[in-house]
Amino acid sequence: MSETEFIKHYIANANQMMWFLGAGTSRTAGMPTATDIIWDLKLKIYCREENQDIKIHDINNENIKNKIQSYMDSKGYPSLWDSEEYSFYFDLYFGADYSAQQKYLSEQLNSDKISLNIGHRAIAALVKMNKTKLIFTTNFDEVIESACAKVGEMTLPTFNLEGSYAALDALNSEMFPIYAKIHGDFKYQKVKNLTEDLLSNDQKIQSCFVSASNRYGIIVTGYSGRDKNVMSMFEQAIELPNAFPFGLIWTVTNLKNVPPVVTDFISKAQSKGIKAYIIETGTFDNMMMKIWRQVPNVNDNLNKKVKTSVAKEVKIKLPEKGSKYPVLRTNALSVTIIPNECAIINTKNPLSSAEIKELVRQNKSRAIISRTELVLGWGEEEEIIKALGEDIIESVTTHAIENPYDLVTNSTLYHSFYERALLIALCDDKPLEFKNNRGFYLTMKHNNVGDPLFQPLKQALAYNGTPGAISGIIPNSNKIAWSEAVNVKLENKNGNLYVMLKPTIWIEPSIERRNYKEFVKSKIRYRYNPKTNELLDAWIKILFGSIGKGETEITCFKGSSFPATFKINTRTAYSRK
Repeated sequence: MSETEFIKHYIANANQMMWFLGAGTSRTAGMPTATDIIWDLKLKIYCREENQDIKIHDINNENIKNKIQSYMDSKGYPSLWDSEEYSFYFDLYFGADYSAQQKYLSEQLNSDKISLNIGHRAIAALVKMNKTKLIFTTNFDEVIESACAKVGEMTLPTFNLEGSYAALDALNSEMFPIYAKIHGDFKYQKVKNLTEDLLSNDQKIQSCFVSASNRYGIIVTGYSGRDKNVMSMFEQAIELPNAFPFGLIWTVTNLKNVPPVVTDFISKAQSKGIKAYIIETGTFDNMMMKIWRQVPNVNDNLNKKVKTSVAKEVKIKLPEKGSKYPVLRTNALSVTIIPNECAIINTKNPLSSAEIKELVRQNKSRAIISRTELVLGWGEEEEIIKALGEDIIESVTTHAIENPYDLVTNSTLYHSFYERALLIALCDDKPLEFKNNRGFYLTMKHNNVGDPLFQPLKQALAYNGTPGAISGIIPNSNKIAWSEAVNVKLENKNGNLYVMLKPTIWIEPSIERRNYKEFVKSKIRYRYNPKTNELLDAWIKILFGSIGKGETEITCFKGSSFPATFKINTRTAYSRK
């Protein structure tokens, strides 16, 4: 099931779908996840036992995390991501002082910290519209209650351990909506430390979940599957006849990071004939925003409460064109023509963006394939077919792109589609390769450093008549390589498209860049205006063959079935006073 099919399925069956929310759904509201709390406890334990100043240890710093985890490993404590981590570190830090534990969690989950996002507002609106009847969660914060109060102007009946626990009675009497908080291994006292009354309440809430599971489908979101107590409840549910008749859908932000416990559970559910899927939907907010857009018959007042921030065009009058000095040179090259044709790929079954990306990667295709509202591509037809597979593609035909400038400006999907084509066009027939690390970069292939193409770069970096070095190995490193590079972006400025070029340094492998920030700073520290001006000239000559001599044409997949041709002015944009 693709993400598009999932949303279509949900809209058609909203009244028959219940939700299960994990800590990931509350994180964007300012609430910590179990992982956040684990690291906070590790930090406190490390600083206490090693007599360290907690104020100078930033737990968001990867090096600090590695140091603390190494200390925990040396003590023989549970390994990273072990299911026992949470309860172990609570025991280690608080011992049997459950009141201190409760106080700590109350502070962590303080309602004053709640900042509602579109995901919380959208699900509250669905509750208000009676499209969401049942929500279960492991969260003990008040995010959803706050959202319902603000968006739906209603009090959401909540069933939890320490309050009303007759959730099953409410289900059987159809007293909707029902919002039930299930006790996991990772919240408050561990199950084995609960009083008999509270344990009984927890079991009754779980009974409500199991009873609902053969009446409704379920969407699980923001949940990692780490609670043994909760996963045992899920296991019990799929043993029922006709379990989750409207589907069991487990959403994740990224298919690459699905815990084994989840994949195993979904496989087991499928083996029992349940329509169970793991679907990549991005964050909870992204998913709910996409769902909300497809919900029909929404009154304007409720829609405004969900979509609180509406983008408005900002109109600030620019000054008249100047003719005075000084003249400011920018790093922008005007794009005068962009492609208005590409391939349209019709597939036998719908494919998500993630599925397309993975197929292109697995099949090692040179084609560019992107999913907008359509599946589009550039490259040789054979490479396009190779990318997705003959058994998946029905046809590949020519597609006329109407108003391409508007699409690139207003759609991130089209922008990415065009930007990638531009990068490949710039590399065409040159000893260059492009890298992707929070942006696109072009750098030379290391075995082609001596190519005459890079002479302008060496000249720009020359010192006392000696050509400058453009690549090498970082001193005192384990063969970590550096090279001159240029960051390339396709951007819209005042209604025009520009190629933005920013000379910089590339570190290979890119993950090591964070460890060699000082080296990178030392390389670019004294590149003031004159030097940066020369470097910009050098990269324009390398990429376009000349500088300041009018338009030049570059093509991605030249001579192929579906090429992408750009025309770019090699004179950078200027501004006069």
